Amino acid sequence: MKTLFLSMLLVTSITLNAQITKGNWMVGGTGSYYNNKAESGSSVSEGTGLNLSADIGYFPVNKFAIGLAPSIGYSKTKGNRNSNEGFGMGIFGRYYFLKPENQINVFSHLEYYTFNNYSGGDKTSNNNGFIIKAGPIIYFNSSVGFELTLNYENSKINSVNGTDTTFKNFNIGVGFQIHLEK
Repeated sequence: MKTLFLSMLLVTSITLNAQITKGNWMVGGTGSYYNNKAESGSSVSEGTGLNLSADIGYFPVNKFAIGLAPSIGYSKTKGNRNSNEGFGMGIFGRYYFLKPENQINVFSHLEYYTFNNYSGGDKTSNNNGFIIKAGPIIYFNSSVGFELTLNYENSKINSVNGTDTTFKNFNIGVGFQIHLEK
């Protein structure tokens, strides 16, 4: 029994080692719900939103991934009957701090994106900004992990009517990542 347990532990350690190493790919996604505060000149408005983002990344070196992050979003400003929907694309870098063989790891993620917003079928604005997020990822097996993140987003929206708005918000995100071994 003791031999079987040690054998399983050894196999698990070897398998888990392949998750975030050079030459591997990762795919997955995250979702976040947020409350935001927007400032446009002297005007301040508040609203809520939902953002769903995919991650497609490659590990050029151990513990560091780069990639693309397509996303879709929905937002609504308090006091406004109209909502906004949109889509965007980002580029990211992600670094894992602990050893690749750990079942629980901690990472940081920096992303720059551009996003187009639409309301009633008409383009209302384009949005450029960055997201910084960090948190733990818990691996269920050698390939699949669940992540919980604390996110900070800073963006500037250029409206088609000529006004610029700055968004700054903190939110919590949840997601899954699948690591594909080479």
